[in-house]
Amino acid sequence: MIMLRFLIFCFFLSSYVFAQNYSTQNKSAISLYEKAINELRRSYDYDLKPRKKQSAENRYDEAAEYLEKAIRKDPKFVEAHLELGRIYEAFRYQKPQYFEKYIYHYEQAVKAAPQNPKNIEATRELMKHYLSKGNYDKTQKYAEQLSNFPNLPEKIKQEAELYLKNVAFAKEQMQKPLEFKPVPLPEVVNRKDFVQEFPSLTADQEMLVFTGVPKNEIAKKTGEDIFVSYKKNGQWSEPQSISSRINTEYNEGTCAISADGKTLVFACCNGRRGLGSCDLFFSEKIGDEWTEPVNLGPKINSADWDSQPSLSADGKTLYFVSDRYKRNRNDIFVAYRNAKGEWSMAVPLPAPINTPYDEFSPFIHPNGKTLFFASDGHVGMGGLDLFYSEKQPDGSWSEPKNLGYPINNYLDQVSLFVTADGKKAYYADRKFNPNGIEESGILMEFDMPASITISTRTQYVKGKVLDEKTQQPLEAHIDLINLANGQKESFTTSDKVDGSYLLVVNERTEYALEVRRNGYIFKSLRFDFSNKNIDDFKPLELNILLAPIEKGKTFVLNNIFFDTGKWELREKSKAELDELVLFMQENLQVRGEISGHTDNVGDKKNNLELSLKRAKSVYDYLVQKGIDPSRLTFKGYGDTQPAAPNDTEENRQKNRRIEFKFL
Repeated sequence: MIMLRFLIFCFFLSSYVFAQNYSTQNKSAISLYEKAINELRRSYDYDLKPRKKQSAENRYDEAAEYLEKAIRKDPKFVEAHLELGRIYEAFRYQKPQYFEKYIYHYEQAVKAAPQNPKNIEATRELMKHYLSKGNYDKTQKYAEQLSNFPNLPEKIKQEAELYLKNVAFAKEQMQKPLEFKPVPLPEVVNRKDFVQEFPSLTADQEMLVFTGVPKNEIAKKTGEDIFVSYKKNGQWSEPQSISSRINTEYNEGTCAISADGKTLVFACCNGRRGLGSCDLFFSEKIGDEWTEPVNLGPKINSADWDSQPSLSADGKTLYFVSDRYKRNRNDIFVAYRNAKGEWSMAVPLPAPINTPYDEFSPFIHPNGKTLFFASDGHVGMGGLDLFYSEKQPDGSWSEPKNLGYPINNYLDQVSLFVTADGKKAYYADRKFNPNGIEESGILMEFDMPASITISTRTQYVKGKVLDEKTQQPLEAHIDLINLANGQKESFTTSDKVDGSYLLVVNERTEYALEVRRNGYIFKSLRFDFSNKNIDDFKPLELNILLAPIEKGKTFVLNNIFFDTGKWELREKSKAELDELVLFMQENLQVRGEISGHTDNVGDKKNNLELSLKRAKSVYDYLVQKGIDPSRLTFKGYGDTQPAAPNDTEENRQKNRRIEFKFL
């Protein structure tokens, strides 16, 4: 409180010094004004050297009375209006009778002398105030007046220009509103005694996590916990505390869940041992239990405020918000997690995402390319608007697009979660009282307007990894590889308790799914979504059966490709062969035969020779990658061992294959 009053008084004192050349000639008004300044000076002395006479608050009240009298002497006394406005503005939350009275006095000061340099801050405050109320005409009026001040500081000039752009954008958007019909989630989720915020869902939309605060704890800024609800048979369950290991007596706030529901990152403020006021923590779900949360450490967290995380679908990329580089302003940061579980140093996203203003609540879509976030630094409706940007092939970001009206309006829009298929979005509808305390927050959902299109829609492949013989769950490593470029798009490990896994897949993409577990036969699968219509691009549920390594067993390498009549490996074959190399490095006892097979089309002798050359191409690649030649042989069988009848093109394709046989 002492520091607050000190800053207020410095503001008053600087204004007083500047105001010696008064806007009035009325000596009585000037005398009353100077008495007010003396009261303010005494309130400052009171803070530094406490006295028993009267409180500083009373001195502010007495100063206000003198200023009111001065204004009655001269209603156009600019300095008196400004000082009175500053008192009312500074104490409007502590004294309800002051609330918004400051606006009246700022307006009177500006009206009396529109181009008086003393009115720059008042004009600026009026511009901000009316935009926060959605009054675009008055916002425009004061932004234009602000722009016309001579020798205006560049920062304020740019701010006025942004507000004018906001007004023009808002008026245009309101002429063409989007189809927007939000509906609240069921009452079982939106509890009346809680404020619900920051929803996050798994890719299959069957697990919802969010922040919940008891209404009686809001004013105390305590009691934040993380809750979870599950969708079964189309119905949401009653939310429960996510885990006693995660929720404590401290504030566990905004959180993000990975697409498979196995990784949680959340913010804890003023509680667990951390580096700053709010730190990010990490926990993993094994079976039905969450591991003890771990602080993400100094590569992620800072001595300042770090919060509002968003995880990529595979849990390997983390976006979050921090004010570490600009106090009272926030940027979006990003960090990456490698195969060893180590995080890189977090860095702020470049322009055009971050601006000199505030960026909040990033959400990275499961496609890994579309970033939604809130900002008041890009052109919008006023306050914080929601935007989205696409990550380009070179790693840069496209110019953010405003989601439009009425998703955005003059109020702050803070967070948004968009489903994997891009069809629905979730957010918290928040209401605040005049003192800025949140009164309610309920979770809403809406259908995404057709005009908001993300670059890539996604779906998921999920199921369990099981022992082929015993049907027992297995923990196995799973890689998802984009065959177009050979890049590993994501990787995961099936749950060691129940064997479950989930991976997000993008539309218009051909994938290899490679599954490895020490002591088990390497499993190779292929999913080709490259030619599917979006309406046919649907979730896939698949249990993966792994068989123990046994002599004589064979498996097909499903992602080995050759041009017709050729034996040179196509580039997209190498991703799978690299996985086979890893398999042999992990299972040093394995020896095998690489066998080539063809369909029955064409000359049998040529087919036999082609199959042999193709097998040798695979053999040569593995040897070049460091596999001991004594562990491998190769052989061509032509069309003598068909896997299916050669009666359809689909079956003939099955017969054109490379197999691995254990020796």
